[in-house]
Amino acid sequence: MRILIVFIFAFQNILKANDLPNIVFFIADDLGVYHTSAYGAEWISTPNIKLLSEQGMKFNKAYVASPSCVPSRAALMTGFMPYKNGIVGNHEKVRKPNIKPLLPILIDLGYEIVWLGKVGHGPGSHSGNDINVIETEGFRPQPKELEVFLKNRKSNRPIVIFFGTRYPHRPWPEEDNVRIKPNEVEIPEKTFDTYEARMEISRYVEAVEIVDRKFGEIEKLIKRYLKTKNTITIFTSDNGQAWPFAKWDLYETGIRTPLLIRWPNKIKPKSVSNAMVSWIDLIPTIIDIAGGKIPWEIDGISFKENLIGKKLTHRDQIFGVHKGDNNWNVYPIRSVRNDKWKYIYNIYPEFYRTTHMDLVKEDSKFHNRQWKSWIKASSENMSAMKFLEAYHKRPKEELYKVNVDSFEYENLANNPKYKSVVKQMRKILFDRMKSVGDDQSLSGKPKLLKDYGYLFTN
Repeated sequence: MRILIVFIFAFQNILKANDLPNIVFFIADDLGVYHTSAYGAEWISTPNIKLLSEQGMKFNKAYVASPSCVPSRAALMTGFMPYKNGIVGNHEKVRKPNIKPLLPILIDLGYEIVWLGKVGHGPGSHSGNDINVIETEGFRPQPKELEVFLKNRKSNRPIVIFFGTRYPHRPWPEEDNVRIKPNEVEIPEKTFDTYEARMEISRYVEAVEIVDRKFGEIEKLIKRYLKTKNTITIFTSDNGQAWPFAKWDLYETGIRTPLLIRWPNKIKPKSVSNAMVSWIDLIPTIIDIAGGKIPWEIDGISFKENLIGKKLTHRDQIFGVHKGDNNWNVYPIRSVRNDKWKYIYNIYPEFYRTTHMDLVKEDSKFHNRQWKSWIKASSENMSAMKFLEAYHKRPKEELYKVNVDSFEYENLANNPKYKSVVKQMRKILFDRMKSVGDDQSLSGKPKLLKDYGYLFTN
């Protein structure tokens, strides 16, 4: 009798597992939130991504934990913010020993997990014996590699697929292979306009359109091999575009990410959410949908109720952390935003801010020819000089009314009218830094403004 009860219980668990929705995560690399037609860029051809937004929910206030690959993806996989999981700077790859990834919870719930391309970044990004890591051909994964797996798959378990494309991460396609021409692009906000900059943006746009084509191929695989009506599809990106005031910055264009989710018969088509959500919430949400128990100690919070229309809000505030990338980018920044305000704390304003964008050689595969054009323009154009100055030199504190100034043009930190707001936001951020043991450490050897003073106006 006891054996029969155990068998019935196991059989019921199998039935339950088979009823779970399949999950498909499509993760772009360095895709800016404004750079698809789903988010208003009609001049960029992304019909597959736009169709997803029309079939599901578009999030207008989704954020990553950090504006560079490794800490952003580590936060996704652990549900912890950077100082909690120990991976703060880019290319820091060793988690704290007591921090465990969340994927084994999904495995225990009955899921099979497939991992293709750039999903986590670095050793220890995932764990679990049942994760299938598909070896990719070359630098960027192809949907055909996933198709081979799905075609030969024997398991009937529900599946979680992570497809991480390397587009539109640099290097971008060569200008001879782009659809859109330099005079047809829209130059990003806060950018000094030169022909060379437009050439680079045309290459970036081609990379974005490749993302859309890859996603379209994944959509065909979902229809062919999975139960479409029982598959949740998630499209997102790990941080903003590799461009000034985006990737490696805590401005909205650095840490705000596209997030589109389709869940047939659960999410109302053409839904738009203004709830503030974070990448650390994504896997806890999937665990919640699957009926699992979310570890109480993690930072991630399920937003399942938002998906099914039972809640309109989620988080009251979003924290951002940037440390640097070895010697390429030694400029630690912290931020906090609520529904109305964004406060940014540049820990060492005496540092000369650099990134891969201005340090890489112009003749490399990354090109970056626009930097030479900007430097040349700055010798004769005050706007170009101010643009470079804003890139390399930051004030200690920044305050933006992001509900009306989403591109963070007007820094209100020194405006007496908002003194109390600065004080309040500063306290929220400093209390958070203290609670997580933020040591304000550096990723490498910094460059100092005093050594580059000839570049700047008084």
